[in-house]
Amino acid sequence: MGYNHWVPSDNVKALFEFIAYFESDGKKYDVSEELGFDPYRYHDQANHFINLLYCSNIIVSFDWSNWSKEANAYFNSPSLIVDADLITIRRLFTTIIRADRFVSGYYAGKLDAGIVLILLKRLKILCDINQN
Repeated sequence: MGYNHWVPSDNVKALFEFIAYFESDGKKYDVSEELGFDPYRYHDQANHFINLLYCSNIIVSFDWSNWSKEANAYFNSPSLIVDADLITIRRLFTTIIRADRFVSGYYAGKLDAGIVLILLKRLKILCDINQN
């Protein structure tokens, strides 16, 4: 599936079921007090969301680490996300998920900041526009 020629699938539609989950105040992860490589333990639904991002081809192959300046502009000013295009939304999701492999708790921080929810809502709008 091409990076620029992406079509929403049923897997993408399943992502939108997570909007209520991310809007809730419930915990999405735990932090272990034991010393270890990664103290963050994401709850099943938060992990399932990551898997669906991959299954729906939202996660893309690109040099996300060299794109961090652009990503941080969106993360530091979430109001920019409401005008982001599909490629940018995919890159932002990719940056969050891939960065969490190298920076423990990166995904947790974006959950807490509401960034994942904002990205998901923007993705839904873009998919709704594509279907009309």
